[in-house]
Amino acid sequence: MGLDICAYSKLVEAPDARRDQDGELEDWEHYRQFRESNDFPGRLEGLKPDVAYEVSGETLEFRAGSYTGYCAWRNQLAQMAGYPLTRYEGPDGETEGYDAGAWFSSEGPFFEQINFTDSDGTLGPSASARLAADYAAHADKAEQIGGVFWALYQQWQQAFSLAKDDGAVVFG
Repeated sequence: MGLDICAYSKLVEAPDARRDQDGELEDWEHYRQFRESNDFPGRLEGLKPDVAYEVSGETLEFRAGSYTGYCAWRNQLAQMAGYPLTRYEGPDGETEGYDAGAWFSSEGPFFEQINFTDSDGTLGPSASARLAADYAAHADKAEQIGGVFWALYQQWQQAFSLAKDDGAVVFG
């Protein structure tokens, strides 16, 4: 198991999309709907929760790694962005991370991604536009780190660049 990412551009509201008797979309090849996370309010901004959207633009899919691997990558992203090493209580006791520096902040580079679920959620076009700008602004630093970090950085950058155009980035 791991974290699969799907980015969409040019989503168009589709109120006439067919739904089954339980209210679920019947055609998942051409339509999507998204849910707002109570834990991360505002991340869906630019899209309406539970509304059907036609997938009319580009789509990008990639594997961001195992959940543990993504968390390590996200911590490295937070370090590169300048968040402080911060102690916190994790599931296995007290630990520290640069990502925790973002968790206890209210803004900063990559904030919407670092302070977000690592398994299931959606970032709408507004958050994606801010993140696309962050990825563009920090690309030189990320390239200097190189390796797997840089390879994933480029995929995330492409995903947010697509999604800023009336799209979404879905963590699943």
